[in-house]
Amino acid sequence: MWIRNAWYVAAWTHEIEPGRIHARTVIDQPLAIYRTADGAIVALEDRCPHRFAPLSLGRLEGDALRCMYHGLKFAPDGTCIEIPGQKLIPQSACVRRYPLEIVGSWIWVWMGEADKADPKAIPPSLALDDPAWRLQASQLDYDAHYLLIDDNLLDLSHLSFTHEKTLGLDMPQWADERPRSQPLDRGLRFQRWLRNHPPRGFMKKLGERLDVWNSYDFLFPGIFLQRTSFYPAGTAERSGGKAPAGEPLFHRIDEQAVTPVGSRASRYFYAVGTRAKDIDADKLGRLFDVTTTAFYEDKRIIEAQQKLIDLEPGRAMLPTSLDAGPTQFRKLVEAMAVAG
Repeated sequence: MWIRNAWYVAAWTHEIEPGRIHARTVIDQPLAIYRTADGAIVALEDRCPHRFAPLSLGRLEGDALRCMYHGLKFAPDGTCIEIPGQKLIPQSACVRRYPLEIVGSWIWVWMGEADKADPKAIPPSLALDDPAWRLQASQLDYDAHYLLIDDNLLDLSHLSFTHEKTLGLDMPQWADERPRSQPLDRGLRFQRWLRNHPPRGFMKKLGERLDVWNSYDFLFPGIFLQRTSFYPAGTAERSGGKAPAGEPLFHRIDEQAVTPVGSRASRYFYAVGTRAKDIDADKLGRLFDVTTTAFYEDKRIIEAQQKLIDLEPGRAMLPTSLDAGPTQFRKLVEAMAVAG
């Protein structure tokens, strides 16, 4: 069951090129996304009401979109403004226009009742061109249900094993240290210290051992906003296990969005970076490459997991203490589905 009254990330802003119609699918609903002459972005239902041909196969005529099956033409608000060979245009000759907002560099689309769309409910994220940060971004397509990807992000203990040579290198603390969690509106917050970490690569210049403060918010449908700060060893103890007060030696940013495409298809948007003063372009590229390699490690396991689940859909999984985050979040999703 899909939750329709929610905001979903449909694309990066840089993906939507002027003069092109871009086909996207969110919770099994086809979208045709394009830019108008003034640069505004429009999301229409990708289905002509006449013979249900995809409007994404049509063409742009100024700010309007023409279906290239029988020529019906639609304004950016979804109303039909022309039917070839016919003067009368019935009111039913229209397509749905979805509420759309841009926050940071993500294009958010509201898939439910338009009058319930509240832009203030969209969580904050960084723009990729923000001069205070150095960020690099991409996306992956998964052959898996979106909640399996959410489970992965809600339980970072897997970093010590799935990513033992990438993001979890020399960090058994991910599996051994349980984070503190607290509820948020439509999500959860996780925080913890990872103590006495031996840095690798260009991070060695920060010291032989570091304490790492990890904090992230995870919000429906799969928005992962993480800040990881590196401090001199001993900072965790001096902070009493709570959030640090001083400026970190290095501050890493991870922002990700999981978008359900269909029951066994999801799109995973991700951005990686640091404060601008922490890294140069070359080192950012290396950081991004390691992160992308790690995300392909996740993809390999999660897609294989989906195949095994589909073999025996009713078979129960063995619960452990690692499952606290995924369990809490799935209960939240169930409550949202009931509430509509």
